[in-house]
Amino acid sequence: MRSFANLFLILFIADGGFSLVDELVPLLSPLAPFTGLRLLLAGAVIIMAVPLYFSLGIDRRLPKRVFLPLIAFTFFCPLSTWLFPGLADVRIFGLLAATVQVLLGMLPLRYFRNSGHRSLTMPPELFDAPFFSLRNTLLFCAASLPVVPLVLAMYLLSSADAYMAGHTAGFMRLEPGGLRMTERVYRRDNRTIRLAAMIHVGNRKYYDELSGSIAAGRIVVLAEGVSDVDNLLRNRIDYGRVAGFLGLASQQEMRFRGRLIEEDEFDSPRPDSQDEDTGKAVNQPDILRADVDVSAFRPPTILFLDVIGKHLRESPTFIKGLVALNSWGEKNITPEMHAVIMDDILHRRNLVVIRHLDQALARYDTVVIPWGALHMEEIEAEVVKRGFKLQEERQRVSIDFLKLLQGRLDSL
Repeated sequence: MRSFANLFLILFIADGGFSLVDELVPLLSPLAPFTGLRLLLAGAVIIMAVPLYFSLGIDRRLPKRVFLPLIAFTFFCPLSTWLFPGLADVRIFGLLAATVQVLLGMLPLRYFRNSGHRSLTMPPELFDAPFFSLRNTLLFCAASLPVVPLVLAMYLLSSADAYMAGHTAGFMRLEPGGLRMTERVYRRDNRTIRLAAMIHVGNRKYYDELSGSIAAGRIVVLAEGVSDVDNLLRNRIDYGRVAGFLGLASQQEMRFRGRLIEEDEFDSPRPDSQDEDTGKAVNQPDILRADVDVSAFRPPTILFLDVIGKHLRESPTFIKGLVALNSWGEKNITPEMHAVIMDDILHRRNLVVIRHLDQALARYDTVVIPWGALHMEEIEAEVVKRGFKLQEERQRVSIDFLKLLQGRLDSL
């Protein structure tokens, strides 16, 4: 155990030192930093911190006053920008964190003494004491009962956030307080494109804020929404019922104020409406459903959508509906079917809205695209290809966990 603990101390200090250099180099010179080595050391330290933490409850000879601060830093430093998103905008935060790590690595100098000299590693004399103490183990377990589940929950949520951000190009983020959706504003010359990530169920305030942000002018909203003219789906997905399960509102309830138009009206003159108070002409935003019909999907996709609607409609609770749907998927969806479904639901629909985008840019000053977060990566790539530059980024809370929990408690 002494060798393992000493190796952890050495790697912790080395990780702090390389992290400090890695943060300082870009500030002082154009030389390449040591990011690769830094990530390797950090990974090794995190992996070793887990068994070392539990060893503190078994081996009483390991000094907790030395190792607990180091282990706590190792676990919580990677979570810091997730727990406190504002830190991500602090340019010197990485430098401060690396400095703190180096200072924490100096703790052994104050504690370990070998023949009267300070040491960074544990001297052999510390291991002359008995190995195990029942009192030490019981106290450690009692103290760990609230800590370990909390840390595991935070890492689970943080991993979920990384997964969401990776699959939505950062348009959807999971934070401790709730789920946030991102809107990015792109501009090219006198044209503006607003990419507003959406979610099918969320807080009513979230939908009201987004719909209320659409002002009058030469604006078009390319709305999301699959139609079913031929009634190919026997069981339509009722997001209103899903929202009711969770105590939230549905995207279907969101209403943009403006003039509903069809695609063939892109080239027709825009009639001006009049303000009721002033009598002056007001250019209302145009709203176009820029999506596909169910008939454009292939049979596996139509079957999948129908099954979703069926299970969510027939299940007494939302959770039971998801469990039933997952069970059906494991038995029936092959890798080939999954590829077809994702291509239909994402790529084919993206092509439609992108085609409408090109038409809209010829006539409107601002194009608003409020589509699902999973669609945004491909749509954003097409926007960038057309020469648009990112000008602004906004975030809105789509689901507030505290308000959701409070609402559920009030309903009991």
